[in-house]
Parts: sequence; structure tokens; C-alpha cells
Amino acid sequence: MSLTRRNIVKLATAGAAAGLLPAATFAQGTKKTLTLGLSAPITGNQAQYGEDIKRGAELAIAELNAKNTVPDISFQLAVEDSKGDPQEAANVAQKFAARGDITAVIGDFSSTASLAAAPIYQRAGIIMITPTASHPDITKTGNFIFRNTPIAATEADATTDWGTKDLGFKKIAIVGRNDDYGRVYGELFKKRAVANGATVVGEDYINAETPDLKPTITSLRARQPECVLLALFQVEAALLFRQSREMNFRPTFMSGAGLFNPQVISLAREAANGLLLVSTYHPASDRAEVKSFVDLFKSKYSIVPSKFSAHAFDAVSLIANAVKTAGSPNTTRIRDALAATKDFAGVTGVISIDPDREIILALQRVMVKNEEFVPWVKS
Repeated sequence: MSLTRRNIVKLATAGAAAGLLPAATFAQGTKKTLTLGLSAPITGNQAQYGEDIKRGAELAIAELNAKNTVPDISFQLAVEDSKGDPQEAANVAQKFAARGDITAVIGDFSSTASLAAAPIYQRAGIIMITPTASHPDITKTGNFIFRNTPIAATEADATTDWGTKDLGFKKIAIVGRNDDYGRVYGELFKKRAVANGATVVGEDYINAETPDLKPTITSLRARQPECVLLALFQVEAALLFRQSREMNFRPTFMSGAGLFNPQVISLAREAANGLLLVSTYHPASDRAEVKSFVDLFKSKYSIVPSKFSAHAFDAVSLIANAVKTAGSPNTTRIRDALAATKDFAGVTGVISIDPDREIILALQRVMVKNEEFVPWVKS
């Protein structure tokens, strides 16, 4: 049989079913290497996110090995660039499946890329855990597919409830990316806002390459929303904040955790002040796990880690914990141990995984004040 891409995946799938992936030759007392894959946008217009994820994963690998977290096993990371593109993410998945030595993959960043890659990992019997993608259908792909960030509905509902219930906003507008991420969040925002008795006065979906949002802002301003719920990435969000300020359009902007990134502030500066968002992670937390992570990250990279780095660090740590619990390099046993995770003390909080392979994790409220992310305090 020729080793075509299709046949390689078939062989990988058969090997996984037989419990042979990764190489089942690890012996007690002998140091062996276990390889994790990382699929992320290292280049392209999502590269900042990919770099954050890569740094978090690399730091976790270094810590695991330095502390000998799993006796007799050394971890290494194989990094591939998905470029933020679904086809490239699928190509990376095929490449990892063909290698035959990949236990689990961290990635991908976006929902679109993750949805494209997940079926390939599932067929190959490779664990996939996305640290960032929130589309609800990702984990429905199969029992090898996990997520360690809240699903879109969790973040969207928490954000909308905060705005419409706690802050009392009645007129809501929605601005999102014109992709899976933006559309899913937009629909969730709208559904929850209406259920809470608010009126959605408009929805706008913008392309990532849009260089000028003034026409969108003009339309928004005419509808006079009290609050604008956002499903954007950092570059377009910063542009929206800057141009809104220039046009004296000043509603309350609210977002899920996607905008909890220092680059939002570095791009928007004072125009980002007043942004409200929910997040699983805050670098100023007094939790020991956060303090240790932030200190290590700053020592290595000289910057404060973003939530994307934190979730990537936790993704690697969760897999290592599952390897240790399983007591075996057998991928199916590792998958089962990962699925049974309960009360794991991660950087992003105390983590459990539910029967649908979704994370159970508390959200906190954050705001931008004086060009810094700070815990939100009701005034």
C-alpha cells in the first residue's frame, strides 16, 4: 500500500485504536520523549495571537522538564504554522497525523481553523485541545477533541448579562468580525439581550482588512446605543476605539475575553479606556499559580503574559497531568485521564472538564482604566 496522505491517516487511526500511538515502547526507569504538537498562526494577520500561544506552550514544556513533572518522560513541542487559515490548519493536522509520534496537539487559535482540523485529529486518534477557539461545534467532532477556554455561549451570556442586567443597558448594538467567530458571538449576544428585555438596535459585521470604520461608526451613532457588544480581534477593535473617540461616539464597549490582550491598549491607547470585558485570567491575581506563571513569563520574554499565553500554558499542563494520571503513553488512556480532569489548579483558575470535553472555569470582570487592565469594581 503506498503511503498516500489518506493511507497514512488510516494507519494512524488503526494504530490509535490498537493503543499504539504514540510509540508504546516507553519503559520504566528509561527517559523517553513525548511529543506534543502546536498548530497556531505564527505568520499572517493573527500572528500576535499565535506568538502568545507559542510562548505559553513553550514555557509550560520547559517547566515540565525542569521539574520532572512526569517521571521518565521528557516533553518536546513540534510547532507548525497554520497561518490562521482553515486549509493550512487542515494541512498541519495531516502532517501531524502522518508523523505517528504526536500524542496531542495544542490548537488551533481560531474557530474556523479548529473546525477544519478537528475531524483529522479525531480520525487519527490524536488528542486536540484548543486553548482559544470558542465555537460550540468544535468538541462535538469527537471524543479526542477538547477545549480549555469557555465556549462562546458562556462568555457571550456573561457579557450580555453584565451589560443588560447589572448595568441596566436597554439599547444594544453588536459589532463583530464577518467570520464564524463574529457571527456566532453576534447571534448569542442578540439572543441573550432580547431575552433580558433589551432592544438590539443594530448589527454590523466587518471584514478583518477593513481600513476605515468611520462609515460603521456613523451608522452606529445614528442608532444611539448605550452599549456596543464586540466580537472583534485586537486590530479592528483598536481601530474602532480610536475612530469612535475621534468622532465623539462614546457608548460603553463590552467584549468577551478575546480583547484581553495588552496589544489592544498599545494600539488604541487612551481610546481603550472604559472597555469592559470578561476573562478567565488576570495577571495581577494573587493566586500562587498566576504569580509563578507571570514571573516566569516576564523573566523569559520581558512582557506581561496575555490570556492566550495563559490558556496555552494550561493546555500543555493539563495534557501532562493526564499523562501522569494515565501512567502510560497510550493515547486513549491519556485521553480518558484528560476527560476525567477535576479541580486542576491552573493559571486560568481551578479547572475541571465536563462530559462534553468542555472546560468548567469561572469568569471574572475586567475593565481598562488609565490604559491598564484592572479588576472591575462597581462604582
